[in-house]
Amino acid sequence: MNGRQRKRACAGLAWLVAFGVVCTAGAEAVTGLVVLVRPAASDAELTDAWNRLEAELHIHAFEARTQEVELGADPAATLRRLGSDAGAVAAFGFVRGDGTASLEVVLLERGTGNTTSRRLPLARGSDAASLIAVRAVDLLRSSLQEFPEEEVEPEPPPAPPEPPPSAAAPARPAEPVGARAFSIALEGALVWPGSRFGVGFGPALAVFHHPLSWFHWGVWITGPVFGMNLETGNGSATIHQELGLLEARVLLFRAGQLEVDALVGGGLWLLQASGRARQPLQSEDDEVWSGVLEAGVHAEQGLGAGFALGLSVRALGQVPGLGVALAQERAAFQQPALQAALGVALGF
Repeated sequence: MNGRQRKRACAGLAWLVAFGVVCTAGAEAVTGLVVLVRPAASDAELTDAWNRLEAELHIHAFEARTQEVELGADPAATLRRLGSDAGAVAAFGFVRGDGTASLEVVLLERGTGNTTSRRLPLARGSDAASLIAVRAVDLLRSSLQEFPEEEVEPEPPPAPPEPPPSAAAPARPAEPVGARAFSIALEGALVWPGSRFGVGFGPALAVFHHPLSWFHWGVWITGPVFGMNLETGNGSATIHQELGLLEARVLLFRAGQLEVDALVGGGLWLLQASGRARQPLQSEDDEVWSGVLEAGVHAEQGLGAGFALGLSVRALGQVPGLGVALAQERAAFQQPALQAALGVALGF
């Protein structure tokens, strides 16, 4: 093993050791059930505000139950019916009329069946969706403090013990990965360029920015990729690879903590081959660069506390095509090559 191969092996071992660290977090207790009516998918402004409201409810440990119904001419009456049928503490729904958008809020008093309705206007601006989500959840939390479940005369409690001086306040539940501004992912990747080369494996690192709830973009890098060899009548070659992509992800489907995205992108592919020729041929090492275009699917399951487990499948087209030659024998990568990656993501 020469010096360059030892360096590649050490780098791959360091990546794989880092990939073995996996963190999980427990879930918080649920505060109450809230009915959340989803707006039309074609209305991007209301859909963004709906996603922000759903995330804010999760932050304060409310269980959000999604309903896809028409609110009709009397949104408050429809929300009262949905909330009462579900046994919820509140029901929310976005409405649009006369060129303005607003959030209809119905609060249900547990035990008496009394309701309170409010309509919050959706202002213009880049932070309008976040502001209306915070206002709505603050209104809900205040109502739960004003309307206790039971009015029962309690027995005199025993004297509470003295709290420790440095008692820490309970931690707020963390936002899901998609609600953070950025995320970083550590993955293990498999690359299959065709049956003649076998399957390569190596670590992958990705950093993504989340400017919108349905759109992410970032950089995805894998390498070094080991494990591929080519055997011919003239000898054999050991193949190493590195791959870098600029990638965009668009939301296809979301259900609870599960999210499925379509992904597209482009980048560069470095192929390195170390030849071991049979006599009288002479062994040589070589490398070549190629452009790459990708398309695929990414699925992500939230684990709580800003962590998620992700799985990606990609088709990789090379421009120009890649391959390895030993004397007069040539073997080309298939078009497209296939790649799969599994790992964990952390939002921050």
